[in-house]
Amino acid sequence: MTPSPHPKSIPLSTRAKWGIFRLLERLSDLRGNSAAGHLELARPDRPLASLWVFVSTIGELNAIDPLLREILVLRPQLKLVLITDHPHYRDSYLARYPAAEVCVTRGHSSDAAVLAGHYPPRLLVVGEIPCWPSDAPCRFSFAFLLAARQAGAAVVLVNGWLYHYRPASRMDGFERRLFQGDYLRAFDAIGAQTDETRQHLLAAGAIARRVVVTGNIKFDAARQPDWSPSMARSPVMLRALMHAARPIIVSGCVTDFAEQQWVLDAFVAVRQRHPDTLLVLAPRHPEVHERMQALRGFLGQRGLASVFRSTVTDAPIGVDTACVVLDTMGELRDFYAAATVAHVGVNHNVLEPLAFGKPVTVLPGWDMTYPSYPVYRTLMDGEALLEAVDGEQLSAHWIELLGQPDLYRDRMIRTGKTLESLRGAVQRHLTQIEPLLPAILPE
Repeated sequence: MTPSPHPKSIPLSTRAKWGIFRLLERLSDLRGNSAAGHLELARPDRPLASLWVFVSTIGELNAIDPLLREILVLRPQLKLVLITDHPHYRDSYLARYPAAEVCVTRGHSSDAAVLAGHYPPRLLVVGEIPCWPSDAPCRFSFAFLLAARQAGAAVVLVNGWLYHYRPASRMDGFERRLFQGDYLRAFDAIGAQTDETRQHLLAAGAIARRVVVTGNIKFDAARQPDWSPSMARSPVMLRALMHAARPIIVSGCVTDFAEQQWVLDAFVAVRQRHPDTLLVLAPRHPEVHERMQALRGFLGQRGLASVFRSTVTDAPIGVDTACVVLDTMGELRDFYAAATVAHVGVNHNVLEPLAFGKPVTVLPGWDMTYPSYPVYRTLMDGEALLEAVDGEQLSAHWIELLGQPDLYRDRMIRTGKTLESLRGAVQRHLTQIEPLLPAILPE
């Protein structure tokens, strides 16, 4: 059995504060702490030396995928454990990494101890957020960092970005006030997307020599040279769409009801020129029944014959169907491969369709605090995205792209050159991480 690395030192002041926090957490448990009692974890027959990875969503997992696969090549003997506070991502995570274990937790301290007992970490990777406690629409508690350090693991944060969110609860507020600096200093290496992010992290207590501006891994991930429909969860449907003669508009991560209606209105206008066009619409939060009911109403008002992906088998879409609602998790990226034109909802990942060489339209109103913003801004400045102010202009962009092949081709050539100039973050991260690996697990 591979010997365990030595536990890493934890400052006395941190240990004292941790004792105070655990007391507060136990008191919160007595009052019904919502973080307690939600651990979902398969228990192996024996402890397995592991690579822990926390990502907030399938989008973040896709974003760091090129780096994560490089790390797995360097240390293939580690069991991959994907940590999440969203149980509905389990199937999507396993579709990407079938050999992984998924740990579902709301961040309670006891969960970290149980996980470390069954899957002792040799390396912990935090993907993008949170760069400090509670700074994200997800929960990754300081307990997991402590457990990793106590196990002697190397601890790294990759593709770092800040939301500047306020803590979501009183306990989260206590955790940030007590441990913001300790959290940052617990990392052996931090890769920040921008110098602005690096400066914020240094001001909050990060160790300067450990924080490097790496750029954004998402640009490295924006390549799909080896992709095929057989890798998707709906290979039959995708193959049929890719071989269909009809134009296909894939509209992903459309959150707001207003944006959904603009997309549908633009699509109706497109079908007046190209009546066989198909819309694949992927709304956010398909697990919320009320949102899906509202969307059914929007489709019915416009007379669009539609099917919801969750209600049909993996089979070709009928020619009479105008809209496929992709109300499943983790399939959107693959469906972009079938797009003629793609549209990405405000504040979401424009690189996924660009990776398949598809022209991308967006609407304005992006939030500067979102991790998607710097990519959006960079690509807007590089004229790699088409922005529309409303549904009418959106339909005009789509009609132009569908009707002018030369314009379509020239746009994608320019966009490809812009994307290539922005790559390199994976190698910069590896330069940070590789020196840490021999100490935690020899080759």
